[in-house]
Amino acid sequence: MQLTGNKSNSNLISYGVLVLVITGLAAWLYSVLEYRMVKEDKGYQGEAVTNPYLAAEFFLRRMGQKAEKIKLFTDNQIQLNSYDTLLIPNVRLAFDSRRSDELLQWVDQGGHLIITAQVDAESKISSRDHILEELGLFIERQALNENSLQLEEPVNIAIEDEDDFWQADFDDYLMISTTSEFNSEIIWSIDDDDRTHALQIKRGNGRLTLLSDMRLFRNRYIDAYDHAAFLLSLANDQLLSGDAGVFYYSLFDDQMSLWQWLWKNASTFMLSFLLLVIIILWMLIPRFGPLINVHQPVRRQFLDHLTASGNYHWRQGHYYRLLIAVRKQLSHRVKLTYPEWSNLSKQDQISHLAEISQLESLVIERALFDSRIEQVNDFTNKIKILEKLRKSL
Repeated sequence: MQLTGNKSNSNLISYGVLVLVITGLAAWLYSVLEYRMVKEDKGYQGEAVTNPYLAAEFFLRRMGQKAEKIKLFTDNQIQLNSYDTLLIPNVRLAFDSRRSDELLQWVDQGGHLIITAQVDAESKISSRDHILEELGLFIERQALNENSLQLEEPVNIAIEDEDDFWQADFDDYLMISTTSEFNSEIIWSIDDDDRTHALQIKRGNGRLTLLSDMRLFRNRYIDAYDHAAFLLSLANDQLLSGDAGVFYYSLFDDQMSLWQWLWKNASTFMLSFLLLVIIILWMLIPRFGPLINVHQPVRRQFLDHLTASGNYHWRQGHYYRLLIAVRKQLSHRVKLTYPEWSNLSKQDQISHLAEISQLESLVIERALFDSRIEQVNDFTNKIKILEKLRKSL
């Protein structure tokens, strides 16, 4: 009984020491570790990764403006109404003359179209901009001169009926220019020295706004300067009526198919290709009736030509020429099989041939070096000996 009591006391002491160690370790960790909350920017998430104008959409909605994304020229496209605003931030590569006319007709009915354009450059071939060609407008890139403002300087935008102004960070190198065909009524424009960065013109019952670039409305730049206020003013810029429409923006328009693009840009090639397809199909279609028997020339094998050549020389009595040809073939075969015989004398070579062919040396010597052919049997016997020698190698 006494031993049991001592064992229990030892266990209690061990447990107590363990509790003290754990308590001390916890106290040390509590004094060393510090709880801190750190914010980490993980970049754009969700739809913001693929939609660079999502922040602008959310901002307009918070300000009470109806705003939503639209995909143009699709079967389920939302119908644009008068007094709606449509912003197209891309360069409209898929806008052919028909689609461009449809948009301009909507503008004539009272819509507000906000667009930019591909930079006009002589060094590269760009697609036609049917909208700006009709209006006589284009966007060009020019270097800054010495008298221009420094880069990174925003452009001041005057506010109508107010003494204040907004600031917008347009691309300093891009500017809007006009051609001799431009005759539209200008409602307002945004100029910086001798450069025009934005221009709104009247067209029918609506208006069209052209911006030199659209980066100021992207997620990254919408909160800089007065970009958000400028966008809100464009969304609510009604010309002839106070009716509030919906602000739409298009990220992607329905692209033309490959066949449509080829037919538009390479019609000659397409016609040639279709003609080639018709010819191939006409050749592949099975035709009825008997086939025309076209006599093709007989193509003989090389051995047939060789046999004919030998028969010719035989009929002409050229026995020695045929014998020399067979001897040359045998000599070539000996050099390939026994190259070490090349330096041997004639008698030594005959002795080696006699040894491997089991023929007499005199017979081998006559077949190799005797050129007298008085009868047909002389030629035949020599050829037989030479053939036996060839087979024995």
